[in-house]
Amino acid sequence: MTRRTLAPRLLAVSLATLALALAGGAAMAESQYGSGTGTITAQAKVNLSVTVPKLILLRVGSTNTTVDTVAWTSGLSIPAVPTTPLAGVNNTNVDWSGAAPVVTPTATGNTLTVYAWTNAGAGTINCAVGAWNAIGGPANADFTVTTTGTLPHPGANLGACASTTFTSNTVATGTWAYALGGAPASWVANTYTNTITYTAQGI
Repeated sequence: MTRRTLAPRLLAVSLATLALALAGGAAMAESQYGSGTGTITAQAKVNLSVTVPKLILLRVGSTNTTVDTVAWTSGLSIPAVPTTPLAGVNNTNVDWSGAAPVVTPTATGNTLTVYAWTNAGAGTINCAVGAWNAIGGPANADFTVTTTGTLPHPGANLGACASTTFTSNTVATGTWAYALGGAPASWVANTYTNTITYTAQGI
């Protein structure tokens, strides 16, 4: 009676083990066989797959979280001597000819080093200028940008922000030098601020 009882149990255990092996989803390779006379063959194929995720990098000026500020301070000169006004004074005599003062903006930190890299099929950079904090100052088109190196600025001036491209898998670098033109003598006294946003995109 013991043998008759164990045999069905062993069969049940074997079937259960086979079912678990099939349910485990183990990878099964392709297999063939060849048989007969002369040259015989059997082939097996293996698929290769390499995944490279896209990456894009952009740096304008300083690294990490530092946002650089390109600043201009207008110097005023009173004709005819000429005379530079002193700060924080009142009722100060001056030899004024009656002509309009000369206004000359001087830049600080106006040249930035830029870098870009991507392994996407093509890389592009575009720019967008935000809203000025006040009216009465310079226009976007008054700011021109001169490029040196292999990474051109997206637009010759900030009034014509466009798009520029750079080569994949090659570090593009250069400098962007910002210059301020326009008619400074016509601007109302104030501190005018704005932000340019550069966006690099990999396609």
